[in-house]
Amino acid sequence: MNHSLTRITRITRNAKLGPMPASTSSRSTCPTSCPLRDGGGCYAELGPMSLFWGKVDRGEAGSDFDTFVKQVERLPRRQMWRYGQAGDLPGDGDDIDRDQMLKLARANRGRPVIAYTHKPMTPQNLGVLHEAVTLGFPVNLSANSVAHADALAVHGLNVVVIMPVEYARRPSETISQYRQRIGDLPRHTPEGRRIAICPASYTDTTCLDCGACAGTDVRPAIIGFPAHGTRKRMVSAMASASEDTTPDHRRPNARHRRAPTIVPAHPSVQHRTRMAEAADDLRRTADAMP
Repeated sequence: MNHSLTRITRITRNAKLGPMPASTSSRSTCPTSCPLRDGGGCYAELGPMSLFWGKVDRGEAGSDFDTFVKQVERLPRRQMWRYGQAGDLPGDGDDIDRDQMLKLARANRGRPVIAYTHKPMTPQNLGVLHEAVTLGFPVNLSANSVAHADALAVHGLNVVVIMPVEYARRPSETISQYRQRIGDLPRHTPEGRRIAICPASYTDTTCLDCGACAGTDVRPAIIGFPAHGTRKRMVSAMASASEDTTPDHRRPNARHRRAPTIVPAHPSVQHRTRMAEAADDLRRTADAMP
């Protein structure tokens, strides 16, 4: 059983997220296989987030899992929120704690939630995530490179990927200058899947405004997050790797690859409308890139 602590902040100060609740979990939930941990470029290990994360680790902030679940249950019915602005899914290291994950999914009751995981897609972890999606709790699989994104996309879950720093908008650029500059950059993975750059990375859009990462249906594109922060060059080098280097992940043979399946879910009408609009925006974003 995982005994980590989790703290839920009612209104986060993270400008990119927008005014929404966000949770922070102990570092023990982070997978040992994640290349970003221990100085590898994880944004949560630096700055104000690192200070707050340290308080959760030391038991100075946060609560046990059952208390956290009750806090989730008390969120407004249609409240969008961010799970794990630091930390990963319930479970120590590379494992997802099935009991805790499904308990969280049931407590969420279909609220739009933005969640990501770097935990490896072992058969056990993958099964838990599919169960969570059927309960209305989607989790995005985090890829370290576009090749890694291809390897994760076969699992029928939404995928996001770290992109080289060249995809980031420069401070001096207008939107039109930015779009023109990245026009010569690839917009597909090695296996032909489309990549759409997160609009919050180059516009004033927030996650609350967009909501695409909270969708339960498989998106028409993989969302790309350009490397950023003080260690962006280190992260960018990893994102530029041409091969999948995740230690315990095996790429399927070409003959075994399959198209992602749509996982059934029952979101609210309001949520479905938001997701449809976000999907349309992702298509336009992807089409605007070559």
